[in-house]
Amino acid sequence: MTQQGAVNDRDIVVAGYGPVGRAVVEMLHAWNMRVTVVDINSRDIAAEDDKVEHFVCGDISDEAVLREARVDRADALVLTVPDEEAVVQACRLARQMNDHIFIAARANYLSKGMLATQAGADHVTVEEVVTAREMQNAVIRKLVD
Repeated sequence: MTQQGAVNDRDIVVAGYGPVGRAVVEMLHAWNMRVTVVDINSRDIAAEDDKVEHFVCGDISDEAVLREARVDRADALVLTVPDEEAVVQACRLARQMNDHIFIAARANYLSKGMLATQAGADHVTVEEVVTAREMQNAVIRKLVD
């Protein structure tokens, strides 16, 4: 396993530069991975962020945007956008463009997470499942301690 801080020859595309995307970019930068950010909002500061190698303004579910982000050559695509329809479409298109890409997707609901998996995602983080676990843990910690 490559150590944090070591040179890493990986190209990662992160779609969405909100709180989730920024946290992912921060971690990838710490591991010296080359990061391209795709965000629909051109006012986001990713273009000025030294952690971002390349910035593409556009909708991640648009094939032309995926091509501009070089998904066809990327090692991973991290879909952090809250738009589940866009996530499912991006999974489908990215998988068609690059058989070997690792796709990590965000979904609000389990049903959309299953659709993202069917469309080509390798890993899906489902917000309602994560929320349920966190709430369970909080209640148990409070009541058992």
